[in-house]
Amino acid sequence: MSGPLPVVMVVDTGTDDAAALIWAVGCPEVELVGVVADWGNVDADRAAENTLRVLHSAGAGAVPVFRGLGKAAAGPNPARFDASIVMGADGLNGVEFEPADRAAETEPGAEALVRLAREHGGELSLVALSPLTTVARSLELEPDLPSMLRQVVVMGGAFFEGGNLGAVAEANIGNDPLAAAAVVEAFGRPGALAGGEAPLIVPLDVTHRGTVTPDEIAAAGRATIPGGDALHRIWEACWRYSILEMGDGLPVHDLLAAWTLVDPTVCDWETLPVAVDTGGSAAWGMTVGDRRLTMIERSPLPDGDRQRIKDMLGFAEARWQVALGIEVDRFRKGIDAWLGGDRRTTGEAHDG
Repeated sequence: MSGPLPVVMVVDTGTDDAAALIWAVGCPEVELVGVVADWGNVDADRAAENTLRVLHSAGAGAVPVFRGLGKAAAGPNPARFDASIVMGADGLNGVEFEPADRAAETEPGAEALVRLAREHGGELSLVALSPLTTVARSLELEPDLPSMLRQVVVMGGAFFEGGNLGAVAEANIGNDPLAAAAVVEAFGRPGALAGGEAPLIVPLDVTHRGTVTPDEIAAAGRATIPGGDALHRIWEACWRYSILEMGDGLPVHDLLAAWTLVDPTVCDWETLPVAVDTGGSAAWGMTVGDRRLTMIERSPLPDGDRQRIKDMLGFAEARWQVALGIEVDRFRKGIDAWLGGDRRTTGEAHDG
């Protein structure tokens, strides 16, 4: 399509969502048409207030913000702690923002997501950066929602390394495994999305590597982009907690996930059958990607034998493009270009 991509984001605005929001409102390839503020890093009410303040700081105060369902609507989960350990009780590590000059919309977030999808006629993309409680409710309201969306990006999961909510569970998936399982199945069915491609999931496997360093934090301090000062203060406040997460630097989980919508080639992808463990066991909340399918499809076996083996093994129907590698230097160069006010498209800024 010509022109920027209409995008709705579902967030639980803490520090990592704030970076993604500031990037989205300044990205020439994105038209942020709405934000659903749900629970996760903080409760839904606090997420809505944080979102309004972040958007206001980035000069995007007119973007409508809708409240999600919140934690009370979530299913059972394995969580034993919350995100305040790294983001503080306010989700923003005490970084103060000027109050927004408006309140969240009265329309519920689940209904708003369905309405926006209808209004944009198969061109809307969904970027989900929080537990999937409200997205799952939207599916209940409109089972055909996947066919109304051009693309879907989920920040979530941990496929081949440890989790951050539990031993193998990542927080966005593990905070509501039943909702995540419903979303993974519905959006991952072959041909489900209007755009014809498999949806994207950006797990800890790459977000623990796609990090910012003191160099990018210093660049944020020099930035003249709307919201740059707020981003700098957030990253500085978060730096001391980076030791609690794997990776060389401060992970910017949600920024990387949102970034892949317009520049997917910054990551290496593998299309896998994906399922979420909802059984309440030690793997509760784990995202499971079955790489045996790739091995079989790449084998030199006759077509009939390959199909017979696939039928016998009974792979999960859901197929997602899973980010399993990242060009870290390229991602950081792209961040530097963005913070420097480069108005080229994200991919062009990377290449430059």
